[in-house]
Amino acid sequence: MGKNRSAKECNLCGELVYYGGNCSCQQEGGYEEYLIMMDEKRHEAEEYVLEMYNRIAQNNAASCDVPFEEVLNIAQDDLDFHAHIWYASTEILPNLEVQVVIDSNNNCHVSTGSSGYVDFTINPVGMKLPIRCWIHTHPFGAAYFSGTDWRTVNTWLPLMETAYVLGASEGHY
Repeated sequence: MGKNRSAKECNLCGELVYYGGNCSCQQEGGYEEYLIMMDEKRHEAEEYVLEMYNRIAQNNAASCDVPFEEVLNIAQDDLDFHAHIWYASTEILPNLEVQVVIDSNNNCHVSTGSSGYVDFTINPVGMKLPIRCWIHTHPFGAAYFSGTDWRTVNTWLPLMETAYVLGASEGHY
């Protein structure tokens, strides 16, 4: 969520470009094709995370004797789930942040952002407070809470139980 000081902003799309490289929107096919491709990749990443969440959550809930929405820690502490979020952020997407929110009914809400920032582009319809867990990735950096992350945590503190940042080192959260 915070900008890396070595990153430069692309003049066409606004994405952050690291280490003096070129933005992927400037590759052959141009900016319009890039936008179409990125919309498809964002949708694929969001659907992938939701599918993995549902699989893990259903397996974990099956062993509990309470309704699905009452199961605590249904998937948010699951390292396999973290690995799937990381995969979406770095393999399906070209190192873009992914955000996952688990609400109080154990519904999973997923959004994707840029290489340095993520929020919900549309209101997460149906999200029920309090938030059980907020997870997001830092695909180009370490797992740490940036200044923006701390402001988010402090804003939501009364209504958020847990938060994770997944970073570039394996198992780094």
